[in-house]
Formats: sequence, C-alpha cells, structure tokens
Amino acid sequence: MSKDITEQELEKLVAYLDGEVSEQEAIEVEQALSNDESTRERVDGLERAWEMLDRLPISKASEEFTDKTLSSIRTVQLEAQAADDQQPSGFGMTKKTRAQLRKAAISAGWIVGLACSIFLGYLITNQWVPDESDPLIRELSFIENLDTYSEVQSLEFLEELTKSGTFDETAQQ
Repeated sequence: MSKDITEQELEKLVAYLDGEVSEQEAIEVEQALSNDESTRERVDGLERAWEMLDRLPISKASEEFTDKTLSSIRTVQLEAQAADDQQPSGFGMTKKTRAQLRKAAISAGWIVGLACSIFLGYLITNQWVPDESDPLIRELSFIENLDTYSEVQSLEFLEELTKSGTFDETAQQ
C-alpha cells in the first residue's frame, strides 16, 4: 500500500531523478528508497512516465505559430516596459526622468572633475615654473636708481661715503 507523500517530497524525488539535489539530499532519498516501499513505487512510476514521454512523437510548431507567439511576447514586453517607464517611483520621478537625471549628474561630475584638474594643473605649474618677471620685480628699486648708481665710479667710493656717515645724515633728514 502506497502512502501519500507531500508536494515537497515529490519535488525532492523529481530533483533526485534529474540529478539536481545536493549530496546530503541524495543520501536522504537513497535511504528512503531502501527503507520505504511506497517511495520506491513513486520513483518507479516517475521513471516510467518519463520513458513514455520520451517515446511520444515530438511535434513541431508551424512558422506562423512561432512568429505570432514571438510577436505577442515582444508586444507584452514593450507594453510592460512602457508602463514601467511611466510608473513614478522614488521622489515621484519616472524611470525615464531618473535616467536623464543620472546622465546629467554623470556629465556634471565629469565637468567638475575636468575643472578641478585644470585648476590643479594651473596651481602646480604656477608654483614650479618660474616667472621671468620675478627677478625684475625683486630688483625694481635697483633698476629705478640705475642712473644714480651708474654715476658712481667705484665701489670703494661708496664704502668711503658709508664710513664718513654721509648716508646716516641723509637718512635722518
């Protein structure tokens, strides 16, 4: 007499016959097969049913049926995609709006990154590449008094003026 088995047990037996169970589940099924006559009858019945299904002639669908079926599937997919695109989700935005917003955010990110790179490059080159006008700016007071300094004939004369205190008197005035 065969006992009733649950839907889960039947699925497990089918998975066992298809080779889709884990090693532990296979051991459990094999123990059930060795201990339970009704389980063996179920498995034998399933194997016979599959053998008979394999003997049935395979009918082939017509081209028209295949085309209509594929066309229907495409239509359903497009309708579902259009409905999904129009369906508002997070923040009340449609999928299309979110996609456009995402593209804009990515573009803005690239622009900000590029601007930061340009600014950083400017700072780096401004620090490391010397400006040709810097020495002129440092020596500006000398250049402004170049005519006065060119009238002095020698450095010794300037040193004698310094020792005599002439520049001190001029500085106090």
